Amino acid sequence: MIEEPASYLSETNQKTYKTFIMKKTILSIAILLSVFSTAFANRPDSFNKKNALTSFQRDFKSASDVSWSETPRFMRVSFHFDKQNLYAYYDIQGNLIGLVHHMLTTSLPEDLQKQIKKEYTGYWVSELFQVTFEDATYYFIELKNADETVVLTTEGSERWHTYYKKNNSETF
Repeated sequence: MIEEPASYLSETNQKTYKTFIMKKTILSIAILLSVFSTAFANRPDSFNKKNALTSFQRDFKSASDVSWSETPRFMRVSFHFDKQNLYAYYDIQGNLIGLVHHMLTTSLPEDLQKQIKKEYTGYWVSELFQVTFEDATYYFIELKNADETVVLTTEGSERWHTYYKKNNSETF
């Protein structure tokens, strides 16, 4: 029997380990490709505009100034309804997924109004809107002062928390 140096064993172990890792990587990639190809194979090529239109007409019968637009992920319809400008969002199957409307700070719940007055003195409101999504209501507010812009949300809580913050000297 020929004795091999210890360095030969570690070299053999390294090759075996590298082969093992390579096989796991290839197998993982193959599984990911099959999962994603199946998911995208079931996705329709275009929006089901008929379902979205039917749903919209049922939910907002007296809407006016209706304008539709599409993105890769959803359809958006802007319209005037009940003396408000609203935005409804529909998924690719034509199901309503959310409703957005701009509002005044005086329409906010009292606790949220107090928190803004207390913690953001010296800021002005540049945008405020309410989002209704899956039986939940969230608020987003953009506040500005000379130095910074802050976007707050109530998403996931009953109080404001920071969604985005930037110095006004920076660009988006």
